[in-house]
Amino acid sequence: MKEINQINLFISCPGDIKDELNSIEVIVKEFNKTFGKISNFIIQIVHWNEDTYTDIGEDGQEIINNQIDYDILIGILWMKLGTPTRRDKSGTVEEINRAIKNPEKQQLIYFKTATPNNLNAINTSELDGIMEFKKELSNKLLYKEFESIENFETLFRLNLSSLIKDKFIDKQENTETSTEIFLPKKDTKYQNIVSLIDEIENSTKGNFEDIDVFEINENGYECFNKITINLSTLTNYLEKLTKNLNKGTEEINQANNIKDTRLKLSKAKKVVNRLSNELDEFNDEINSVLPNFSDNLKEVGKVTSDLYLTFKSYGGIDEHDIESNTIAFRDSMEYAMNSTAEMLKEIMNWPPINLKFNTSKRNTEVTLKDLTKEIMFGLTLIDETLDNEN
Repeated sequence: MKEINQINLFISCPGDIKDELNSIEVIVKEFNKTFGKISNFIIQIVHWNEDTYTDIGEDGQEIINNQIDYDILIGILWMKLGTPTRRDKSGTVEEINRAIKNPEKQQLIYFKTATPNNLNAINTSELDGIMEFKKELSNKLLYKEFESIENFETLFRLNLSSLIKDKFIDKQENTETSTEIFLPKKDTKYQNIVSLIDEIENSTKGNFEDIDVFEINENGYECFNKITINLSTLTNYLEKLTKNLNKGTEEINQANNIKDTRLKLSKAKKVVNRLSNELDEFNDEINSVLPNFSDNLKEVGKVTSDLYLTFKSYGGIDEHDIESNTIAFRDSMEYAMNSTAEMLKEIMNWPPINLKFNTSKRNTEVTLKDLTKEIMFGLTLIDETLDNEN
């Protein structure tokens, strides 16, 4: 009979981290309900205020250090560093540093970069401490940054699935294989049949009504198809704007060669007004696609982690096919990001001309900036996936 492998997850964060805690709870429950069943693991979230008891120590943090038993530490920091301890800058910093020093502990460290709704909540001395801690961590491990709760959920889901697959599922399989090789077989006449019966009667793998391998596979390909269509649409809009800007530049240059000043200004004004309209049209087109692109991009992180975990835990999915599609998608994303960045650079270099054009130009800069950030986040997710698989 296979035993359930309990993975203790300890969340370390100051009091300004709240939404992310709820997201972690939801994602962990989902993992336990699906992949935990087929891989015989359960993730248990450990809380310092629920899983410690009154004891003697130098301070409260030392008691937490001595009593909390975990396999994975999730460290999250935003605007607050936390309360200093006798040994470190704060309880969260101490817990993260202790985990890093312990080779038996795994860590996923995140920094939230969102601007708070209330700017008065910003404490510059706290932020300075966080930036200093970031610098210290950069020499020890690769931490992650996120701007929104949606970004965190996508990134955390992907990171957690990769970590569980690499450090717990693979390790468990290797241990079972080693046991089969080195332990002597029991010399019982019907041992193979007894073991088979025992596996059914005591199985921890039953009750798979929530798992559909075909559905996971289909969802993965459908999601990649949707995001590829989004990306193609965005690229077409960028190419159209590039043609319009090139045409406008050529026409303005021609207008500058006109000797009659009034005719020259009239011609240039028509071209500039048309370019303003084309920039407005581009902004409307991009902003109509961007929300859907953003939603599909977040879904890519989820289905990719589902696909790889399902392949590792259950089989039935072609890993080479998944990786090929992921690499092809990444190449398209990188091309789109480079094109967007080049377009943004070109727009920024255009001089102010008139009120209408200046407003359209500024709106286009913001639109291209938002698009670049979305694509860059998508590339981060894909690179995380590919790095973890290679």
